[in-house]
Amino acid sequence: MEYPTKNDFYLKFKAITSSSNKFLDYILIEVSNNFFGAVNIKPELVIGMKFSNLVFDKDNNLLDFHELQYHMIPNSRRKFEKYVKELGRWYLVNIFGDNGTELILFYSDITKLKNGQTPLQNDEMKEEEMIAKSV
Repeated sequence: MEYPTKNDFYLKFKAITSSSNKFLDYILIEVSNNFFGAVNIKPELVIGMKFSNLVFDKDNNLLDFHELQYHMIPNSRRKFEKYVKELGRWYLVNIFGDNGTELILFYSDITKLKNGQTPLQNDEMKEEEMIAKSV
């Protein structure tokens, strides 16, 4: 079964450590090509920002990084569902921080699964219908 991927995207962070090699923060170093199309935020506005700054950036915090900060632990993996109200979409968020120096957030659009649709069915559902089914 094939699922559409136009709203899937990833963000890649590099760990910032102290001189004694203790974790301090992450810095966003890369986003996927379809990041702008999925969330309508220009990559150049967020690439190079520290994660701690993204948490409090009201203009570019569409993905509610404040909630994610509790899950972004070096050398760990996490997976959870998240509803992004502003986009009207459900995401399965995978956090991969296996090697301690980099961390990847991967957002998989699961809106159609949450709404009980079959893959590639009804691709152009109206936003109001998606929100009504998601709530």
